[in-house]
This record gives sequence, structure tokens and C-alpha cells, in this order.
Amino acid sequence: MKLLITGATGLVGSKLTDVLRSAGHQIHYLTTRESAIETEADFKGFLWDVRSMSIDAACLEGVDTIIHLAGESVFQRWTDEAKERIMSSRINSTQLLINALADNDHQVKHAITASAIGIYPDVWEGQPLKENEVPPTADNFLAEVCIAWENIGMQLKELGLKHSIVRIGIVLAAQGGALEQMAKPVKLYAGAGFGNGKMWQSWVAIDDLVRIFKHIAEEQLEGVYNGVAPNPVRNRPLMETIGEVLDKPVFLPNVPEFMMKLMLGEMSATVLSSQYVSSEKIEQSEYVFQLPELKEALKEYLK
Repeated sequence: MKLLITGATGLVGSKLTDVLRSAGHQIHYLTTRESAIETEADFKGFLWDVRSMSIDAACLEGVDTIIHLAGESVFQRWTDEAKERIMSSRINSTQLLINALADNDHQVKHAITASAIGIYPDVWEGQPLKENEVPPTADNFLAEVCIAWENIGMQLKELGLKHSIVRIGIVLAAQGGALEQMAKPVKLYAGAGFGNGKMWQSWVAIDDLVRIFKHIAEEQLEGVYNGVAPNPVRNRPLMETIGEVLDKPVFLPNVPEFMMKLMLGEMSATVLSSQYVSSEKIEQSEYVFQLPELKEALKEYLK
């Protein structure tokens, strides 16, 4: 299989690229920097510029599947300018891919786009949220981004492509991502929960997340899938388990909600939301998790 990947140098994209190449697949990737272009038998780079809406159409040659991960990080203070960058990086990049597919001959049959579990409303008790049962009713900027990104991605179906969406949870990895930031204060004996500490945290090991994308691509699965592990945990137990794995006690009181809002502003929604999300659908597609338990995942990435 030959795949075109956007965001191939990011946390998830770089790992996914390695896994797909190891499985014998060929990768085309898009970059904004000419110096980042490589040309190997199974790994070729092509230029695009979302700001000017330009793309090298040669990136589509021979490609069966597109995996679209590109988008500016939401983990920054949400100023008006940052919000514009976060939203436009997703909407405009997706539109640029749609334009390229509409304007050029190609063999693409399947497109997989990313989203996030931030689309879901807060759930504190009850059953985990499933892809087709709960409307996207969260009332914050992150949900707005997810809804807009998913909606424009749906236009890929209008081009006759199969389309899949992966709603990504909190990604645990050895370097980069949420775990590195959560582990820092724990290592300094300053670890604590956030708010009331009872928020559900639906996490996923990066090794499982990239294998979920690979599974969806190879099986040509359609529809929305939650990219989360089977065992969500609450915030305070999550921090305490990080401490246990690092052999550092987490004994400080939780950081109050008002303090989180004071420090992070509107972006505090990314850490104070309670998303209890189900992995049932991807498991029913015969995907088997490598790291379904939090403690084992933490041992893998904090060792």
C-alpha cells in the first residue's frame, strides 16, 4: 500500500510512518520545508503551503490512502490569534487536500482524518461515550475545532472516497505529548491532581494509537472510531499512578479549578474536561490493544 501522510514529523505522524514502513508500506509525506524533503524508495517528501493553498500534486501519484494528521497544537494559550491558527491549520489543510483530489487524476480510495475526544461533552458518571450515540455537545473552543474539522473531512466522501475519523484521546508517549508534561512535576515531588481530581481521562498509548490508524487503513474501515484505550481513569488516580511508577509520592492537594483557569485561561478546558470514552467499536473491528492497562503503559514510557 502507498499512503500519503500529513503531519508526518509530529508526535503521532513520525511514529506512524515508522510502523507503516516497517510493515512494507510506501510513504509519501507533505512538508512546508524544502530541506525536509527526502527521496527514498519507500519514503518521499513533497511540498505544500497551507497559507498560500499550494500543493505539489505529485504527492498523490500511486497513493491508495491518505492519513491527515496535520494541525497546529491546541496546547497553547488560546488568544484570538492562536485560535485562528489552530482552526485554520485544520480547515484549510483539509480543504487543500480536497482541492488536490478534485483537480487531479488519482487512485486514492480511502482518507483517514484525525479529530479529538474533546468533541464530547463532559461525563462524570454513567456509561462511556460511544461514537454514534452521543451528539457533539461540548461547549468550548476545542469542541468547535473538532466539529469543524470533522465536518470538512466529510466532504471527502463526496469525492467518492471511503472516509474514517479517529477521535484521539490523551496520548501517552516516552517523549513529547501529555505524559511528559504530567510527569515533570511528579519527578520534582510537586505532583498533584487538577480541579476536583475526578475528571475522567481517556488515554491511549502511542503504540496503540498508531496501530489503530494502521489497522483502519489496512482493513479500509469507514466511520468514526475513538482512539482511546479500554480503561479510562480519573485524574487524581492517574497522577498517583505516575508517581507510583516513578517511585515519587503524589501527596500535594489538587490544584484548584480557579487556579488552573488563572494559569491557562480558556485552554484550561483541555485539562479540566471529563471525557469517559469507549473503545468498544475499534475492538469490535478485531483490533487488539498492546497496552490496555494504564500502569503497564506508564512503565513502558516512563522507564
